[in-house]
Amino acid sequence: MSLMDLTALRRRYVAVCAFGWLGTSLVIPVMVLQMSSKGLDLATIGLVFLVHGLVVTGLELPTGGLADVIGRRGVLAASAALGMAGLLWMAFAGSAWEFVAITAIRGVARALSSGPAEAWYVDAVHSVDREGDIRKGLSLGSAAGSITLGAGTVLGGVLPLVVPDGSPIPALSVPILLGALGYGGLLLIALLGMPEPARETARPKFGELFRAVPGTIVTGLKLGVRNKIIAQVLACMAIVGIALDSVELLTPGRMADLLGGEAAAASGYGVITMVGFVANALGSGMASRLAQWVGTSARAAGVGAVIGGGGLLVLAATGGLDGVAGLVGTGSGYALMFFGLGVTGPLRSELVHHEVAASERATVVSIQSLAMQAGGSLGVVGLPILVAATSTPVAWLVAGLMLAASALLVRKGRTVARAAIVPAA
Repeated sequence: MSLMDLTALRRRYVAVCAFGWLGTSLVIPVMVLQMSSKGLDLATIGLVFLVHGLVVTGLELPTGGLADVIGRRGVLAASAALGMAGLLWMAFAGSAWEFVAITAIRGVARALSSGPAEAWYVDAVHSVDREGDIRKGLSLGSAAGSITLGAGTVLGGVLPLVVPDGSPIPALSVPILLGALGYGGLLLIALLGMPEPARETARPKFGELFRAVPGTIVTGLKLGVRNKIIAQVLACMAIVGIALDSVELLTPGRMADLLGGEAAAASGYGVITMVGFVANALGSGMASRLAQWVGTSARAAGVGAVIGGGGLLVLAATGGLDGVAGLVGTGSGYALMFFGLGVTGPLRSELVHHEVAASERATVVSIQSLAMQAGGSLGVVGLPILVAATSTPVAWLVAGLMLAASALLVRKGRTVARAAIVPAA
């Protein structure tokens, strides 16, 4: 159809991506600090993170299959509703068991959200133009999510500093409550702004639904094992999970050491994280052009992995510095790591979407998220142990080397990837 149709779809997808990360972004600077302020130590916080990873790991495939069977919109709306409920509870939680329960709820929400939006966009483009370009929209959506993450993280870090003493709402709870409102916005967009493309097959009846989901999951798993490109992407995603957890789990404590005090740490962490997410948006925006420069999406994704690993090595190298030097080093490391991940994200997605049909698209996206969560689960268990035995910089060094080495995985698919980028005549 017309180019305007594709442009309108990109705009809607960008809006979904932006609101999809708004609730999370506001909570990032204060989540670990909120738990610390209630008496949870680093090991306990790591276990709370582990619960999140396990819940997501257990539900990724069923929820992805659910989105493939019943449609994308309803699944994303359910995710938004659960995300809102979890943050409303988190704002006033005070004990370890509450944070565990909240994390489980948020894990369900995360599993539900991992595939529907991206699958909806690709299906919608194909319903307008079977050979329509999906790389540009995926890159713009990734960039929009990163911009939202950056802006929301800064806001979430600053808000605790401006809450007056004696406020009935604790300072660290204010950004969490605003995050709940962000999920409310996503709920409205999912219900009102994501019309489902016509399906090739009729939507199953209620009784047939639960019989259809397992078959969809099995098909997706077979693709993940048998398809070389998808298998390489899954291995990379596991390493990305470890890399992300190395900064999410360890950086708040590093900022507290540099700045002193939980409120100051939340603000500083928000600014540093914002720098990272702006870099992520730049990387996502450059992904398509970089793929053209180097010849294939696989090669460009490998370049991004090396850059991202280099960012973690910068964090490791500056982990013992104090004052301004420590802050500059942390910001530089964040910028490099997230720029690299911004480059790799949409390119990996493009490679995968060229390998799957619409009936298994959300499931395969969920398998990618599952691989990342599995790697993250290893990270939240192993990283605190590694820090206790050595130091935080050593943990970043190990994670950085792993991320840089993952370039060898995606690089092996370069010949097949070139064919995947250019549609057959």
